[in-house]
Amino acid sequence: MVDVASGLTAPAPAAADLRIAASLRRPMPSLDGLRGVAIGGVLAAHFLNAWPGRAPLDQAVIAALGLGWAGVDLFFVLSGFLITGILVDTLGARRWWGDFLARRALRIFPLYFVALALFGLLGPAAGLIDPWTFGRWGWWYWSYLGNWAYAARQVIPPLSHFWSLAVEEQFYLAWPAVVLLARGRRLAWTAAALVLAGPGLRALIVHASGWPVGSAYRVTPGRLDELALGALLAVALRDQALRPWVRRGWPLALAAGAAGFLALGLAQGPFDMHRPAMEIWSHSLLGLGFGGLVAGAVVGEGTAAPLQRLLGARPLRLLGRYSYGLYVVHYFVHRAALAALSAAPAGAALLGSRAGYLVYAALGALASLALAAASFHLLERRFLALKRFFVAAPSRAGPC
Repeated sequence: MVDVASGLTAPAPAAADLRIAASLRRPMPSLDGLRGVAIGGVLAAHFLNAWPGRAPLDQAVIAALGLGWAGVDLFFVLSGFLITGILVDTLGARRWWGDFLARRALRIFPLYFVALALFGLLGPAAGLIDPWTFGRWGWWYWSYLGNWAYAARQVIPPLSHFWSLAVEEQFYLAWPAVVLLARGRRLAWTAAALVLAGPGLRALIVHASGWPVGSAYRVTPGRLDELALGALLAVALRDQALRPWVRRGWPLALAAGAAGFLALGLAQGPFDMHRPAMEIWSHSLLGLGFGGLVAGAVVGEGTAAPLQRLLGARPLRLLGRYSYGLYVVHYFVHRAALAALSAAPAGAALLGSRAGYLVYAALGALASLALAAASFHLLERRFLALKRFFVAAPSRAGPC
């Protein structure tokens, strides 16, 4: 069998490859489980960041759980994979670009802007922001440029987690042009080039930009390699000749990325993200490992493999289902609750004990989950239902 686009001879499809190809055309429960892993890490990193224990064991455990910030890296790889898959699968449809952007807007805008408006109204009363600061710097967040606010030293701390949503939105706006111009194997080569360019882009940000430490973690050029790695996976798994390489290579990628990240992190502080080597290289290694994890989830979809059993766990899939709402609301809950409790003697005493803080963190996470579920069912679903008006119809004229 000859691949017309590449001129290469492709092997006859194996049964596993046919199963993978079929999985790409329908929702994959394993990916909900991966979203649950990602948001679970973020919740742990944030809700436990004021842990009162100072013993060596306390610090070691909290430092390990604090690495949950890497859940954002997993989200980026997943986004690159899913968004590229959508764009590639619908390329050639009428209203291809417009329908894609409309569906993305219906998914992300309602909760984002409602949360931002409520923060502007209620944040001053909760002691989280003064109106003057929000009026002066809030435009970064209204315009989905919150990640660049960090480089400009104009961050509003309770909104600091919105940086990753800004990266995603900027990716949604720009990536369709890349998919349109670089189709097939050219898209794979383009994505691979961006993956390889990632450390160099972060090195420029770290050493030549003059921006604050941590900017490479947040600005869009510093995260392109993880988004592009997900895109590369999406293309490779849709290519009959490349799919077997992904099927056989994902465990090696997962192991190499995890081992490399651990080795680098333990040598840097440990895991001191203020060190240039961590800023430059950690996301490449995390991207490699999480790319392997996403590939493993897709390759094993529909089987009883151990990874699928783990990702199919109901708690993970529940977290995954509400992961977007959880990400948006959890940090508001955390910051507001900490401020309120710290202002009262009884609350401060609660936060000052290990058992009390553990109760606080668990209740805060559950409250965030309840708010995310309420948001999904009362607000987001209303807008998601409108997606039916923006389903791209195939074009008889060929690719647009």
